[in-house]
Amino acid sequence: MSFLNFANKLRTLSQQLNNVLEAESFVIGSELMALIRNRVQERKENADNVAFGQYSQALVPQYYFYDKALTKSAEQSLKAGDWFVSYATFREYNGLDPNDINFTFTGEFFKTTGVTNVFNNNNGEIVVILGGQNERSANILEWQEPRYGNIIEASDSEVDFVVDAYTERVVRTINNII
Repeated sequence: MSFLNFANKLRTLSQQLNNVLEAESFVIGSELMALIRNRVQERKENADNVAFGQYSQALVPQYYFYDKALTKSAEQSLKAGDWFVSYATFREYNGLDPNDINFTFTGEFFKTTGVTNVFNNNNGEIVVILGGQNERSANILEWQEPRYGNIIEASDSEVDFVVDAYTERVVRTINNII
């Protein structure tokens, strides 16, 4: 291969990477969010692989939970039960795990949390922002941060996944062009 041919291939490679990097970053960010969601909901752990803790056993008047149950039978159980009830017990009425915190009640929060922005910062880096994709999810992240930290922060192994995913895509593009 001549030097000129090689230079043309490098130019093509650079253009190809620039053309697909933002779209690929969105895909990788979405895959990362799926890994984070699985860790939080299934393992109930933060980015340091430490449990978030237990749902509150503090007793509050049952009317705090009126019209928040997932089913009519859960609402009926609430109203038929003790006048003071904990959030953990309320979760039990709804057929949910009353023990380890996983930030899931209706499932809506994690359905509306993911990639919120992808952009080129003009330093040759693509930035992917994860967060609440609507006002409610953004608020939940903000409200919970003082107590639990960034719920959707990536763990070391999840960051390794991102590095591996980018490496795989770049190598594949290089092999296709050169």
